Amino acid sequence: MVQPRSRVAPFLLSVTLLAALGGCQGETPQGGSAAPGTSPQAGSAGRPHVAYVTNGIASFWVIAEAGARKAGHDFQCDVDVLMPPEGVADQKRMLEESLAKGINGIAVSPIDPENQTDILNLCAETTKLITHDSDAPKSKRLCYIGMSNYTAGRMCGQLVKEALPGGGSVISDKVQLVLDIETDLQQA
Repeated sequence: MVQPRSRVAPFLLSVTLLAALGGCQGETPQGGSAAPGTSPQAGSAGRPHVAYVTNGIASFWVIAEAGARKAGHDFQCDVDVLMPPEGVADQKRMLEESLAKGINGIAVSPIDPENQTDILNLCAETTKLITHDSDAPKSKRLCYIGMSNYTAGRMCGQLVKEALPGGGSVISDKVQLVLDIETDLQQA
């Protein structure tokens, strides 16, 4: 279980950065986060309102959700955590609905960055946008928070080489064909 915990840090960092960019205040006992889709336009009592949009539903994202909600509490922000169950079209709808609410910032892991540039640019032109886990370098996002999956794949390969100095068989599983993450890992 070490790997999921270590991967939560970039997501907590992305929500924290988004909160800071959105103007969230310091830590307070009254902090909290709203249930997905229930925050008012500008956030509760004038608090900043941010959306943390994943690239699907998975146990990994449930852990990241806990980090996002904790950041919302600590920085007095309303946080919507949105996990699209139906892929790109669902993620696009969630982004459009977030913009319609007047959200103060969005952290998104784009499912298909190459084909989502238009919606991501609309988000960037309307609010503060950062990408996490999956980058969209052609978009107008403020920054990307994540890691090089190619480098991570090379590091994993080195560990396998050390574990099997005489060689052996390894199985690589590609979970989501759309994302470049798995492609980078496999190429490494």
